[in-house]
Amino acid sequence: MVFEELSDLKEHYLRCVRCGQCRSVCPVFEEVRNETAAPRSKVFLAHMLSSGELRPCPEAAAHFSRCILCQACTRECPSAVPVHKIILAARSMLAREHPSRIRATIFREIWTRPALLKLAAGFVRCSQSLGLVKIGQACGLLPPAFSLPGRLPRRPALSSLPEITPAAGKLTARLGYFLGCSTNYLYPEIARSTVSVLSQLGCEVVLPQTLKCCGLPQLESGELEAVAPMVHDNLATFKRLGVNTIFSDCASCTATLKELQVQQLFSGIEILDLSGLLLDLLDNYNSGIKELNRVATYHDPCHLAGAQGITLSPRQLLRRTGVEFREMKDAGNCCGGGGTFAIYHYDLSMKILSKKIKSIEETGADTVATFCPTCIMQLRHGLAKQKLAIEVAHPVQLLAQSLKTGLNTKKPYDLAGSKE
Repeated sequence: MVFEELSDLKEHYLRCVRCGQCRSVCPVFEEVRNETAAPRSKVFLAHMLSSGELRPCPEAAAHFSRCILCQACTRECPSAVPVHKIILAARSMLAREHPSRIRATIFREIWTRPALLKLAAGFVRCSQSLGLVKIGQACGLLPPAFSLPGRLPRRPALSSLPEITPAAGKLTARLGYFLGCSTNYLYPEIARSTVSVLSQLGCEVVLPQTLKCCGLPQLESGELEAVAPMVHDNLATFKRLGVNTIFSDCASCTATLKELQVQQLFSGIEILDLSGLLLDLLDNYNSGIKELNRVATYHDPCHLAGAQGITLSPRQLLRRTGVEFREMKDAGNCCGGGGTFAIYHYDLSMKILSKKIKSIEETGADTVATFCPTCIMQLRHGLAKQKLAIEVAHPVQLLAQSLKTGLNTKKPYDLAGSKE
């Protein structure tokens, strides 16, 4: 079992005193302004589901789907109620009681098999090239959210990167790269920058070619049974390659893997935050950094700032690239992406996103950086809708542009010393 069953969380949802503090930080409630959208309402409904007072039904599933799982309510709750875990457990229960063949096909059959996922991405790419996606949207056969990813690149990252990339200088660390689905299929340039930077900073990068999804899309959709087998295969892959320490460019993947460690499913491997890792490696880099002629701001991904409490090191890393950094208003507020949330609730997602776009524009920055590929997709979509010429980048891409050749080999990088 990956997460607790709803009945196992009884002591948690009984602690909810309905104070309403969660409403003050919920991006969905901020837009809907209806009690059914409030986190405390979902906790109450979960209690009713568990006790049998409320029967599992499509209406209940619809209520629980109106959650981005940003975890803001969990952090804000004075009674320490893990609201996001309760919502995940409720979704799992509802998925079992009212299974969807389409959802099961996508998240159990396709997303759990790398070969099928690659084939599906290729099909979408061909459909885009032929104009079928635009036709489908114009006819109302496809939802507006199908335009979110933009044009898919011709080749995923795994098609152009080797399984092992040696260190460019003296070896300071051997690291496993957990390449997430979004980066692989949507932003292979982020993966190439990540591998290039780490190699230049003295790391041997191990990128498993058979890696599977981290499991977050399945968790969010209530398809929990599909998670454990993938986690087991991923763990076995890294151990086969002799990898004991891993990282990911994706905040959501990192947060999920850390949570799976808590559940004792992804054990025996150290998981590093990429921003802290890069900062430590840069301390041993003696060739200087070329200042970038850019004004940059930073968006905090929910799964980095909220789930992992990491906010300082990404900003420090941006400053190390030589950009002029400007803090945006409400940088920690959700952008409205939330994985599949933007697909099921596109209009609501866009309302949440519009506030983030306004905050970005007010900084006067020409670049907004973030550590989440899903946030990158969401922000690019919103900026394009507003016709704003502001680039969205991963911090590692900016670092790749600013690094000069050469490496200080005075001392090896201490993996145990990596800090936020």
